[in-house]
Amino acid sequence: MICIWCLNDFSKLSLEHGIPEALGCPPDLELRDTTCAGCNNRLGTIDQVLLKSFEAISVMYGVPRKKGRPPTIDSWRAISSEHRPGGPHIFINGGPGIVDVKGKKLYPAAKSNGVTDLWMKPDEGKLGFSMEFGNDPRFLPALYKIGLNLVARNYGAAAAALPDYDHIRGFVGQDKSVPALTAVLATEVIPRAVTHASGPIVKPGRPYPMFQITILGVTLIIDLAPDQLGLRDMRGAATIMGESLYVFPTKRAA
Repeated sequence: MICIWCLNDFSKLSLEHGIPEALGCPPDLELRDTTCAGCNNRLGTIDQVLLKSFEAISVMYGVPRKKGRPPTIDSWRAISSEHRPGGPHIFINGGPGIVDVKGKKLYPAAKSNGVTDLWMKPDEGKLGFSMEFGNDPRFLPALYKIGLNLVARNYGAAAAALPDYDHIRGFVGQDKSVPALTAVLATEVIPRAVTHASGPIVKPGRPYPMFQITILGVTLIIDLAPDQLGLRDMRGAATIMGESLYVFPTKRAA
């Protein structure tokens, strides 16, 4: 077997979740013959970026972590949570000072730590806030890690290991010499814990696929071509129709 990342042969099977397990990876994306154990462990740090981005959503939906552990919010400086029999309990610091909650220091919600627009209604037991999404420079590499996994799932590991995808390996490894890639956020959100990936979307005459990746109801569209003509087509069509697209790196394109 060949590893789609380091391109070395390996013999010991290593389970690779095409989408991180803690985000509800479906069984059809559990890959066993694509990634060597070394690359599986090394690339796990990139998966943590996606987990942080979807951490609060995973807690609200009760998506279990590895080995069935209950989900908690651990990656944000202003928010934490704990799992209780009646459901998740979320703690957020509205300021002005640092507070200690269950042994963790919580800093005041602020733009600097990615949490803003905090409001609370104590009498009703309600609160709301906004969290940054996709701002980490490793967010897109994490998405394109999923993309190469999808190539392996749909075309085989040998196809994913071809030189055609060296730019994807470089981008996931944050190699500045390869083309910078983008992704588009779909405007419709599925209000439930749905995680899956589409089959390859390929236009005639274009050798590289696009994929739709849905993580806990949020759908992102990626284009594995170096020139990303497919995503350019989408942006052009949106402009003609007077619609808006959210494009990562974060910007809004009319």
